[in-house]
Amino acid sequence: MASVPVLAGAAKVDITPPVGLPMGGYGARSERSRGILDPLHARVAVLSDGTGEIAVIVCDLLGVGSELVAETRRRVEERAGIPPERVMVAATHTHSGPAGLRLRDAPEFVVLTAAKLAGAVAMARGNAVPVLLEAGSVELGSISLNRRDPAGPIENRLRVLVADPGRDQPPVFTLVSYACHSTVRDHENLEYSADWPGAMARSLERNVGGTAIYLQGAAGDINPVWSAHDHTEVERVGGIVGAAATRLALEMRPLANGGQWSANLSWSEDVEVPATGVLLRGVGLDGVVSRLDVDRRVRPPVGETDAELERLRAEVGAPGVALERGRRLRARINELDVVRQWGLAELRAGTQAVEVQALRVSDECAFVSLPGEFFVETGRDVAARSGLGFPLIAGYANGSVGYVPPVGQYPEAGYEVGMTQFGPGAAEAVADAAVAAVASLYH
Repeated sequence: MASVPVLAGAAKVDITPPVGLPMGGYGARSERSRGILDPLHARVAVLSDGTGEIAVIVCDLLGVGSELVAETRRRVEERAGIPPERVMVAATHTHSGPAGLRLRDAPEFVVLTAAKLAGAVAMARGNAVPVLLEAGSVELGSISLNRRDPAGPIENRLRVLVADPGRDQPPVFTLVSYACHSTVRDHENLEYSADWPGAMARSLERNVGGTAIYLQGAAGDINPVWSAHDHTEVERVGGIVGAAATRLALEMRPLANGGQWSANLSWSEDVEVPATGVLLRGVGLDGVVSRLDVDRRVRPPVGETDAELERLRAEVGAPGVALERGRRLRARINELDVVRQWGLAELRAGTQAVEVQALRVSDECAFVSLPGEFFVETGRDVAARSGLGFPLIAGYANGSVGYVPPVGQYPEAGYEVGMTQFGPGAAEAVADAAVAAVASLYH
């Protein structure tokens, strides 16, 4: 293994805040946290090719605001020497974590968390060992559903990246990439929890070893399938994902061990059996950050919104409304309700700065960030246009700009369309910038 050109390190740090802080993720939740169901962690992967390094940090948080990202990158560069454009900070999007991760809301927690993240990167960098990188994917469609249309798209492939030092040691890290909201626990839960991604990571670490990292994808319109809103169900859903990832990770390990065989007694031969997945070739680490200004949405005056809401509620409550008509009416009502509830009709026109990032891993693999709640359609589009065999889409990364629906979803109304601060075309503009960022690392 001495000739292996890439080093990998991993670390995990507890970032659970004090009990008693406000919790985020649900408008219906008004009470503060009362306990800790399972700890919130940040999980870190660091790769080095001898000439450069990249760091991927994933936090069990609802989102990572731009201030937390900037402070973390500053501290990582200070402690570990990795430049900001090569540091990605993402969230698993658990809805059972703290709210208000901005300096004006919780300055001590933001600064302390950034310090912990930088410390974890330094720790991962310090324990790095030579590895081979194994990549593969497996079908998984049983634990998620499109929350806007049951017949709509979901993420049906689970991708796994393994940093494998070889037979005698467990993987340094196993990174699992998928897209599904972390919302098995609902608004009535007042205990901190990493939700099903935390259960998935615990399962994977028990069965495979090393550090397990969950990279949340473009999950803005994808919810988990559950049978209850309790911790038993968190473990069940996380266990399903963990089992799929465990099987794939173990099936790929012969790639780093020189292959696998089975004895053929008729021929008196050991027959080589192809292993699952691929070894990543052409490893070369790089990173780029691109920023763009996206136009904010201009909405009708509050009076017009109230008048439409009154009319729609009267119509949907009338007898004899057809099923499909009622659904379309309720989608529009939900859109307007959140506009009024959150005061979104009063937002001023202007622009919002948005960041995308690409981290090159190899000839066929790169991380690509989307800074908020993008739909699975957008994640698929970026992945397809990246031209890579193994793109890893990181939603909820390097910022938290809320929902960014594809242009075709605006006429369908609904909660996400109501919540977005952007008008039609924003998702496509960000996707174009993300694809361009990837391309810049390969030309």
